[in-house]
Amino acid sequence: PEVFSGIGAAHVLSVAPPDSAVLDSAGYLSARSRVVKVKGTAASCSRIIEGSGFVYAPDHIITNAHVVAGVTQGPQVYAENGAVYQATVVFYDPQVDIAVLYVPGLNMAPLDFAGQAQTGADAVVAGYPLDHAFTAVPARVGGIQDATGPDIYQTSQVTRQIYQVKANVEPGNSGGPLIAPNGTVYGVVFAAAVGVPDTGFVLTAAEVSADARAGSGATVPVSTEGCD
Repeated sequence: PEVFSGIGAAHVLSVAPPDSAVLDSAGYLSARSRVVKVKGTAASCSRIIEGSGFVYAPDHIITNAHVVAGVTQGPQVYAENGAVYQATVVFYDPQVDIAVLYVPGLNMAPLDFAGQAQTGADAVVAGYPLDHAFTAVPARVGGIQDATGPDIYQTSQVTRQIYQVKANVEPGNSGGPLIAPNGTVYGVVFAAAVGVPDTGFVLTAAEVSADARAGSGATVPVSTEGCD
């Protein structure tokens, strides 16, 4: 779903169009195999929920909370090579919109988070939009802002540090990484702008760092609460 449709000061970005040459960068090509599909069933609302995620700690995937909200069957993690893994949600933060999945036996090298991206920086939005196969599109970072919008349950307002990026962000990209040309991760994709074409929102690495640390060694299941 397109969540947080009113977040931030969405506007047509003045940065240059994305450069497709970033898809040939060595760092991105090395990182792409660590981007996964996340899929589960939220039985209470009869929905199959699908999104993206990536390996950020040994046997741990980070994604959006709204990708696993209410999921009680699964989730499963699907690697680019077709391998399927059973996962457990071990950290869930509907305020920031971050969840961490424990995936025993994943055995993939984690991706590292990057420092703050500069306006105009090249990047890649990688994931599994619309439940398709792995898809990567070039992106251009349009700037950083502190944006206020609702939590995933629309019950309170949350201020998050985000990037607004020029890229084709679609449902299913949620939870995937914004990858720098050197293979590090600028942040976690979490929303598409409504009414502004080819524009998405990304939680910065700094914004998700506390949740990432809290979930990196967790193995005990936690509640995914209700559907968003």
